[in-house]
Amino acid sequence: MKFILSSMLYIFLSSSLSASEIIESALIEESNFQKLSLQMKKESLGLVLMFHAAHCPYCALMENDILSPMVKSKEYDKKVLIRKLQIDESREIKDFEGKVIAPSDLSDRYQATLTPTLVFLDYKGKEKAKKMIGINTVELFGAYLDAEIDKLKSNIDAEK
Repeated sequence: MKFILSSMLYIFLSSSLSASEIIESALIEESNFQKLSLQMKKESLGLVLMFHAAHCPYCALMENDILSPMVKSKEYDKKVLIRKLQIDESREIKDFEGKVIAPSDLSDRYQATLTPTLVFLDYKGKEKAKKMIGINTVELFGAYLDAEIDKLKSNIDAEK
């Protein structure tokens, strides 16, 4: 019953307010992956990248209930950087090699056309753990996400 009430409240709030009005996000909307990769290499960090869309309520749920609290907690700072990329906008970004592309081109590279999709990358932009598509129950999702972050970090550390 508690889950149903909280779900109804979320639907009501998300339909009347944008996600940014509900909770201020701690996630950075990334635009320069080449620069980010230098930091990742230097600090031996992985990247959790959420591909999202402007009017995706599940993306807002992922950002507000899962990823922003992770960033704010600082518990993951020595393992990964957590960023987002909106795939349905027309700006240009730099990929891991410094090539100027559209966000949708990067999402196509990782076969991340459904939102939200999380990919787990090393500093070269290579996937090092299994991508996660969509979100099911928030209560269980965090454990699955932690497992993939641990795989990502182990794979990065093994390549040193």
